[in-house]
Amino acid sequence: MKLSSQKTVDAPISDVFAAISDFDEFEAMLSDRGTKIERFGDIAPPSVGAEWTARFKWHDRPYDVRAELISVDPGQGYAIESKGNGLVCMAVVDLQAMSTSQTRLFVSFDFMAMTFASKLLLQTLRLTGSSLNRRLDKRVAAYTSKITRPA
Repeated sequence: MKLSSQKTVDAPISDVFAAISDFDEFEAMLSDRGTKIERFGDIAPPSVGAEWTARFKWHDRPYDVRAELISVDPGQGYAIESKGNGLVCMAVVDLQAMSTSQTRLFVSFDFMAMTFASKLLLQTLRLTGSSLNRRLDKRVAAYTSKITRPA
């Protein structure tokens, strides 16, 4: 199952990359939503090999996830692979300069099931895929509006 969103941001690509690679802010956003997230290992983001563990509840079921920053293209984007509860998720954040003052932000999440239970979960999520994509679009739009706002 794949979820994706794209948004044009009224900011130079360097500013957008600085914002999307502020992992401290993402950790704080996840914590505000009830996720217990911790960095571990000796490598700090945005370096390849940075790792996190996360614990959250979704529909009253606990999930334990381990995530690793597996690819970084400085100034262009990155990829994070997450594994937990029989699911693997590849999250990709990519930037494309539209002009000197505009950047296109692409965000995608590709979920793969590794167990029977996770296959059932993904099948259920596929039925609500369009609403999940709308929610992702709203979150990406809200996030990008913070980037374009003057300080």
